[in-house]
Amino acid sequence: MMYVVMGVLGSILYILMWSKNLCDVKSFEALRHILIGGIVGFVYYYLHTDYNFPNGIMSLVAGYMGPDFVEALVERLGSGFKNSKSSEGELKKN
Repeated sequence: MMYVVMGVLGSILYILMWSKNLCDVKSFEALRHILIGGIVGFVYYYLHTDYNFPNGIMSLVAGYMGPDFVEALVERLGSGFKNSKSSEGELKKN
């Protein structure tokens, strides 16, 4: 539970640092960051089960950077799927 809370706090820190006005804090994008931060905190807990100070801080950092990492991973996997589909289509045409 501590790791999930630290992940959420990390994502809230991200939102507060990068929002330009109050509407940015109230947006769906901010809610998405908070939810992804909690999920990343849980994944960090699942991978590292020692309850100590450095792992707590690292879950905060993972919550801060988690949404960007997940977006980059989805973009990379999405482009990989698009390339594989186009190459299959080219093979069928020949």
